[in-house]
Amino acid sequence: MEATTKRMSDDREPLRAWLDLLGVSTAIKKGVDARLRERFGVSLSRFDVMAALDRAGEVGLTGKGLSARLKVTEGNTTQVTAPLIADGLVRRSVSAEDGRVAIFQLTAKGERLFARMAEANRGWIAEAFGALSPVDTAMLRRLLASLTAPSTRGKSP
Repeated sequence: MEATTKRMSDDREPLRAWLDLLGVSTAIKKGVDARLRERFGVSLSRFDVMAALDRAGEVGLTGKGLSARLKVTEGNTTQVTAPLIADGLVRRSVSAEDGRVAIFQLTAKGERLFARMAEANRGWIAEAFGALSPVDTAMLRRLLASLTAPSTRGKSP
């Protein structure tokens, strides 16, 4: 009986770990989103768009490329980019090679705002991880890297 109880408890540990991970991740995301909105008037979703465009540099990203980086649908990308375009933070242009393809880039105003937001975000994330030593943080990254989603297990990236 004791062995069965121990096995059942062990079987639930991955689920408990997943719920812990999800809870911490959600709490950090909500905290960052609230701070971005309060300080800069920008949601975390819009920050993520600006981060992807910042990494892309002057070349920018196609709508499809931006959606792929954000792991969202192109319709969602359109909804998130529209206010950024209206605020003058993102520019949407038509590809010279294919007039059906939209290219998104940060404007100079968007670059300046993103630089300020990214600096603040680094501080907020450092604060969230403040209880961990650098060694603990490195260990956490190694452990997370060893996990794979069930739908991708056995498939090449």
